[in-house]
Amino acid sequence: MTQTQDPAIRRAALTYRHIYFTLTACLPPPRDASPEALHERNEAAVATAASLCPVTAAEAILAAQSVAAAAHATECLRAANDPGMALAMALKCTAQAASMMRQSQSAIRSLQQMQAIRIKRDSDESAAAAAAMAEHIAASSMTTRLTGPMAAPEPPPPEPLIEPPLIEPAPPPEVDQPEVRTTEAASPDSPDAEMYAVLYPQRAALIRRHGGVPPDVTFGPPDEAMVRALLESRSPLVRALDADTV
Repeated sequence: MTQTQDPAIRRAALTYRHIYFTLTACLPPPRDASPEALHERNEAAVATAASLCPVTAAEAILAAQSVAAAAHATECLRAANDPGMALAMALKCTAQAASMMRQSQSAIRSLQQMQAIRIKRDSDESAAAAAAMAEHIAASSMTTRLTGPMAAPEPPPPEPLIEPPLIEPAPPPEVDQPEVRTTEAASPDSPDAEMYAVLYPQRAALIRRHGGVPPDVTFGPPDEAMVRALLESRSPLVRALDADTV
């Protein structure tokens, strides 16, 4: 008489099978294309992941991530030592190997922390029973959602809508843009007297008051074009310096 398999055991078997295929798909290629080399590569990866002693599915995922990252780190180091590899590419491979090693070690640390929490929890019978019940409820609920009557078929895609022809709107009426500066029209090559007056108001006021740069100034005088622009400026901002001058 065939007994019905425990749903928890069946879920665990499916989970580990999925992790196995995910791990082997993420590994670097074997040493050659022979089936023996592929089998040896997969067996070595599985043995390494099993040596980390994962108990739960979450722990197995971390173990698989650590093994895959370590395998790619080793492959990058192998490529970096290839005699035909260019120096720049070899340095990139070495940096990538260091990065993958850090990823592998980080996954191991996370796995060890998760295992420590589980061991501490399992030492308390009430906490272990509560965790087991929570895991059973979560797994059963998600399995029912995937395969049970709650899983409703996806609705058919909606019929494509026939869009009306695109009617370009009439261009807006042209509006004359007001001029920003009406007090002084300087050519693109003329110096900006307003900018100089804003940055150096005391210097600009002194130059306008004396009709040029005084001979005894202690600051670096502007060039002749700026001096002429300051003296000839009709800007209210520059002329306001004359009112502030005593």
